[in-house]
Amino acid sequence: MAVAYADLLSFVQSLAPTWRKTQQVGFAHLLEALLERPRLCPTELARAWPQPTQPLHGRLKRLTRLLANPRLDELALAARWLKLTYHFAADAPTLADERPLLPVLLDTTYFEPFACLLASVPCGSRGLPIALTTYHRTTLEACLPPRATWTAPRERRPAPGRRGKPAPAAARVARWPSQNRIEEELIELVWYLVSPALRPVLVADRGFARAELFQTLQAQGRDFIIRIDAGTHVQVNPFAVPRPAAAALACPPGARRWSPQGTYQATERVPVRLLAVHDVDQAEPWYLATTLPDAAATEQLYRWRMRLETTNRDCKTGVLLREGDDHHSLTQPLHFHRLLLALAAADWLCALAGLQAWQDLPAMPPVAAPVVDPPPVPGPLDQVASLTPPTPALLALGPSQPPPVLPHRGPTPPLPPWMRRFATRGWLSYVRLGLEVLRATDLAWLVRRAIRWLTLYLWASLPLWRPWQDRYRRVHWWPDAA
Repeated sequence: MAVAYADLLSFVQSLAPTWRKTQQVGFAHLLEALLERPRLCPTELARAWPQPTQPLHGRLKRLTRLLANPRLDELALAARWLKLTYHFAADAPTLADERPLLPVLLDTTYFEPFACLLASVPCGSRGLPIALTTYHRTTLEACLPPRATWTAPRERRPAPGRRGKPAPAAARVARWPSQNRIEEELIELVWYLVSPALRPVLVADRGFARAELFQTLQAQGRDFIIRIDAGTHVQVNPFAVPRPAAAALACPPGARRWSPQGTYQATERVPVRLLAVHDVDQAEPWYLATTLPDAAATEQLYRWRMRLETTNRDCKTGVLLREGDDHHSLTQPLHFHRLLLALAAADWLCALAGLQAWQDLPAMPPVAAPVVDPPPVPGPLDQVASLTPPTPALLALGPSQPPPVLPHRGPTPPLPPWMRRFATRGWLSYVRLGLEVLRATDLAWLVRRAIRWLTLYLWASLPLWRPWQDRYRRVHWWPDAA
């Protein structure tokens, strides 16, 4: 992999500035190993660890110590990932209360014998991760940070000193009574981190449709859009007889049916709004239960749920991993959880590099052969000499907004000339494009620009360093800030 270790370290330092230096270095090495050997087998990752002259057993012990670190503050990553989605998910609709909707896509993907519950936000054609948990499907041992360690994400506090450091929000393995409680805890964590200026909406598939969850979310004043089974009994109005959704919300292909006074389930009769969407090319309609008052926004946000499926495909056996599913040979839930956390960070790195390519490469003149030397003259983003508050002009030079989503059917636009270097048969998603950029030795300048933009964008999330902490970081962090 062509990406430099110094850039990976700066990337980790920007996402987790409160981690210890050893944690940042180890996580950067793990990212480097994942990009070089895209699989979740610890032995394969240890072979890509630095110091190849060291015996493999020693490198594997270093990796294992990182995966089992009890003080790895994972909430620092989740809070900054969520803040990044505020920038790249700017196309969400807005309802009457003028708060932009923030769809939170929730889904479960399986790596036997574990399951990963992933929360993401749709950004263009992909859903970028913001939080996750891993649990054993049999014992229900889940990796989640205790609530006592959750810190206020919108409060910029002084950095901890040498003594009296607070307990980090590190995931701990605990046995839960049911899978439902694990899902509710992750939802609680995401809502705790979301800015109050936004209106988060939980978007999920039929596996999360249950009356208990609907009642819990409504009691907490939280919005949701969840697909329900065709055989579940519903009422289209309070006076109707409960019938299966397939009969009560029947609609022909190409039609929609909206019931704002419906109920869910024959016994509990939870008051919800019901929407049936039957596209022409669908075998069966979507039956959706929601709390949103607008049918168009409900349909649009649920259509965006499919972007999480593409992210799962990228993370399992597509872009980021070449061997997924059960090819990991891990038995400890925490070890596997930390690998998936690094995989989510690699997803963000590829996304930022791909969007930076969309920003910079179209403006460059076409060349007949790959350029050997970094071609561009350093711009204002490369001349940042200190960690000062970013200006809108500087932020505009960073990664572009996600490109428009291409339709699955119909004619495909021709490839732009600058993308033909990376793709020969069709368009690449910006995540796959970012992976190709990371592999290109002559595009290291582009990756560096994306990481420096990340540092500037997350400037307000930095702790208030003490003088000795600030001096150390200006010398040893971000080489261009020395």
